[in-house]
Amino acid sequence: MKVKLINEPTLDYVDWAIGECYAKGCYTDEDKKKLRINKVANVNKHSSVLEFVDYIFEIEASTKVLLEMTRHRMASYACQSSRYTLNKVDFDFEFSGDPEVDELLEEWKWKIEEMIKKRKPNDIVSLMLPQAYRYKWVTKFNGRSLQNFLNLRTDKHAHYHIKEVADKIFDEIPDNQKFIFRGVVHV
Repeated sequence: MKVKLINEPTLDYVDWAIGECYAKGCYTDEDKKKLRINKVANVNKHSSVLEFVDYIFEIEASTKVLLEMTRHRMASYACQSSRYTLNKVDFDFEFSGDPEVDELLEEWKWKIEEMIKKRKPNDIVSLMLPQAYRYKWVTKFNGRSLQNFLNLRTDKHAHYHIKEVADKIFDEIPDNQKFIFRGVVHV
């Protein structure tokens, strides 16, 4: 599994939105800006202002994770198409750690590779892909929806694959912005 933040999110627009709400303008001092954002968005729960910051991640993980992530409808997704790329990229699976299941996945992977070698159309071969198949995609969250995602997916009850991705997403957030998410991330 891989997660990489691919943009440079800024809190300037969050601060601007708060300044508009209270007719107080924007702060130029970074510490004052962070204190105000934390007070309004986290303490006072006026988290709608966090919709003014976007976080864009490149993710490589199992189909299981992709399916779970798309349940978060306040995010945007652009996923590598198996229809166009299956025979062009090396593909792999996220294994379970269970020897019996992983052995079956290895056999299934071999069967899929055989179908590709026989030049079966990707549209047909892609129907054989299990939830362990590793996709690559880009996901964009605004700050508010990322809070929700991290709250749900870093929880101990989350599927271990998506929990691992959620933990990596949190790790990728710039250190000076982690304060927005610390109250919702389950460590």
